Amino acid sequence: MKADIYEYEGVGIQTVYKNEEWLVCIKNWKPDNDIDGLHRLEVHLETDEQFIPIHGRSILLAAERKDGKFDIELTEMEPGKVYNIPKNTWFYTIVEKDAKLAYVQHANTSNDNSEYCELSESELADVQARARKLWKL
Repeated sequence: MKADIYEYEGVGIQTVYKNEEWLVCIKNWKPDNDIDGLHRLEVHLETDEQFIPIHGRSILLAAERKDGKFDIELTEMEPGKVYNIPKNTWFYTIVEKDAKLAYVQHANTSNDNSEYCELSESELADVQARARKLWKL
């Protein structure tokens, strides 16, 4: 018997494994995960999500929303570590073009139990400036 092997080299996200309980995706660069393409955050209302950087530079955004504004923390992710975003935590990732991440989440995570919110111009400018500072750009 051999192990199943999955990979994805395209742009963006591809689910490479899914069963009834959870799924695994490979996430490569896509325009809205670029430092200049970033425009929103998302939240999963029922499930956590785990990110595992494989290679390249990536930043995890984690945020709380209070009084209609986001308080956003930026964490530069390191390959080989697992980063958990608990349910009800707003998040997104910024990745460079050569970056590759894997992520794991509950199989029933969907648009029906997730939300998206556009960042304000000031929030976006602040995140982009702090991300550039992290990467010394």
